[in-house]
Amino acid sequence: MKVRIEYVAQMRNAAGVGGECFELASGSVVRQLMQDVADSHPDRLAELLFAEDGSFRPSALLFLGDEQVDIEEKRPLTDGCTVTLLAPLAGG
Repeated sequence: MKVRIEYVAQMRNAAGVGGECFELASGSVVRQLMQDVADSHPDRLAELLFAEDGSFRPSALLFLGDEQVDIEEKRPLTDGCTVTLLAPLAGG
């Protein structure tokens, strides 16, 4: 199945693209998609997603459609769905 991922702000800069599609096995979940994303962008983007110990960084926010999801959610992704990846902006 194909899943679209959209990168916003800092994540877009790290990925070098605004979005891309990933081919996943049927029944794949968000964690698998994020691992595939990190594997295909092993430098800056992978570092924004995962800490050295392999844990997902809480500063990375995931949305499945319009709904924020946790990386550990076991809900299967569906063919043609869109996952948006962003990091909150800070400033003053």
